[in-house]
Amino acid sequence: MNAAKGTRVRSKVHTQWLALGAALVVLSGVLVAWGLSQAADRVQVVQVAREVKAGHVLEAADLTVAGVAYDGAVHGLVPAASLQALVGRVAAIDLTPGALVQVGMWSNVAALGAHEQRVGAVLAAGRYPSGLARGDAAVAAPIDVSATMAPVDVRVVDAEVGADGNLSVTFAVDQASAVAVAQLAATDQLVLVVRSAEAGS
Repeated sequence: MNAAKGTRVRSKVHTQWLALGAALVVLSGVLVAWGLSQAADRVQVVQVAREVKAGHVLEAADLTVAGVAYDGAVHGLVPAASLQALVGRVAAIDLTPGALVQVGMWSNVAALGAHEQRVGAVLAAGRYPSGLARGDAAVAAPIDVSATMAPVDVRVVDAEVGADGNLSVTFAVDQASAVAVAQLAATDQLVLVVRSAEAGS
């Protein structure tokens, strides 16, 4: 009788282990399914690729795209499709690599350097390069090649082409050259060219 009783106990323990194993298999399947569903809900957003100091103009190389799990409670993240729209904007705060870009981290108005001033101009078609955009480095020069003013490095703070083809542009100019550039703009004697990457290096 003792032998029979021992057999029944071992059988019962064996059955319990089988049931526990089956439960673990089911639980594993549920976890895998949950993980896959979470992966399916991931969205592509803009992420900081390299360090950018506050006040610096954002370049395409400063930004990248990352996939994050979607959470309806998170607001203000920038979708990947809007990455190019951030190029030329100005970092409002220091940006660290890996940070997700959110509303409020950039400004539409370029901050001026310690020795810069804003100068506005309206340039007729043919006196500026097409595709000029906020953040571009450029050279402002007099139309008259015999003029005494040398070409001046400027940075585009804002630019908009009107229906008539004229460009309304605002430059950040070193204060030592600001008056001269403003005088050329006021007398319609200013021409603008984009500085090449090679020239700026």
